[in-house]
Amino acid sequence: MKLIGHAAVFNSRSVDLGGFREIIAPGAFARTISDGHPIFAVHHHNMADLLGSSRSRTLKLSEDDRGLYFELTLPESSLGRDIHELVKRGDLASMSFSFFVNGAAGESWRETSSGEIERTLKDVILLEISTVALPAYPASKVSARSAPSSNNQDARARMLRRYMTARLQAA
Repeated sequence: MKLIGHAAVFNSRSVDLGGFREIIAPGAFARTISDGHPIFAVHHHNMADLLGSSRSRTLKLSEDDRGLYFELTLPESSLGRDIHELVKRGDLASMSFSFFVNGAAGESWRETSSGEIERTLKDVILLEISTVALPAYPASKVSARSAPSSNNQDARARMLRRYMTARLQAA
């Protein structure tokens, strides 16, 4: 069972976070992904609901043109199965993340022409990504994938053998 998607989307605005909005700049996660510190995947920012980690390689993170892309292999547990089902049904369709800003240069603040305060995240230390029902960044997305079962793999192998046998006999 796998989840894939974008935990964060570049250049998309957050909801109002209490008097300001955030935007994530491309490259904001590059350093934190490459530095090797453990990053976790959890449910609703609750570390007790651990779903995976970069340390165990059940969580893979990368930056692409869209944002912070992830692939998460869920645990074979009741929590893993429940999360997978909730994502498949569409009850959980979004992601979130926890972070620290990496120094003063890791963020910038400005007032927009409409008078809103906007923070741009440029360099963050990522702590965790999280499946959530109500995201701060509505553009984040998650989807479920099921790994092929061994029965499906066996069926594919049988079909391939039959195909190859038929080709050899026709030659």
